[in-house]
Amino acid sequence: MRRLIAVPALVTALVLTACTSGQQQPAGTSPAPTTPTTAAAPDPAKVGFVGDLCDAVAEFVVPAAGYRPDTSSQTAAVNSYKTQLARMSEGLQDATENLNDVNTAAVPDGQAAVNDMRSAFGQMKQTVDSAKSKLDSVDMTNQQAVATAVQDVNKQMASLGGMKNPLNQPALETPEMEQAAAQAPECQKIKQVIANRATAPPTTS
Repeated sequence: MRRLIAVPALVTALVLTACTSGQQQPAGTSPAPTTPTTAAAPDPAKVGFVGDLCDAVAEFVVPAAGYRPDTSSQTAAVNSYKTQLARMSEGLQDATENLNDVNTAAVPDGQAAVNDMRSAFGQMKQTVDSAKSKLDSVDMTNQQAVATAVQDVNKQMASLGGMKNPLNQPALETPEMEQAAAQAPECQKIKQVIANRATAPPTTS
């Protein structure tokens, strides 16, 4: 049942990618030289915009990163997996609803980013709900059926890694938006949650 442990981490990695736009330099370019002058503070409205997006993402990233399966038995592991999927589904629903409160006025293409993120959340929720339904319907007395169902669910969850980055919007890939994300407590919270997950001792069966 060790395969169960890795899946939420995969989803978390996907979300971290979705939350950090504009982090990479184009190939062949060098970082701009630093200057002794202090950079202007980011527009509070842009900080609020990025913070609202990260706050929505946190609705399902936090429970995903905190997942620790019960590996005391096959049944316990599958049941804990189902519980985790249910929490993620609820988090994705809450995240979608939170997007209704994002103020996009200060960010060009901000509404497009929100729309893409809403679509991404919907696709993720559909995958999560389908995975949970598969586990709910499996005959727990049939070990082969359980193993097959878990394998199928892992494939479904792994497919999330191929989704489009919802923040892949040209207007968001700017130094100003990077600075805004760095100033948004909600975005820093997500980074810390995932960092804690990465440094946590591995779960053993």
